[in-house]
Amino acid sequence: MILCICHSVTDREVDAAIRDGAHSLREIARRSGAGTDCGCCRPTIEKRIERACAGDCLDCPRALPALASAAS
Repeated sequence: MILCICHSVTDREVDAAIRDGAHSLREIARRSGAGTDCGCCRPTIEKRIERACAGDCLDCPRALPALASAAS
């Protein structure tokens, strides 16, 4: 399925980038161009990142708030 119509980026390409360490919309955009034009795909890409990462991978910036709350 095409997620970014402007740059013809598929859900598989976004998922592969996430698996390869892209944990932010900025990183996805840098790797694929997705989200850099009209922006309609940004919410969908962000949801895919959140779902795939869920804040539990230690190298993910999204994990920092989860780790801080778990430590207290």
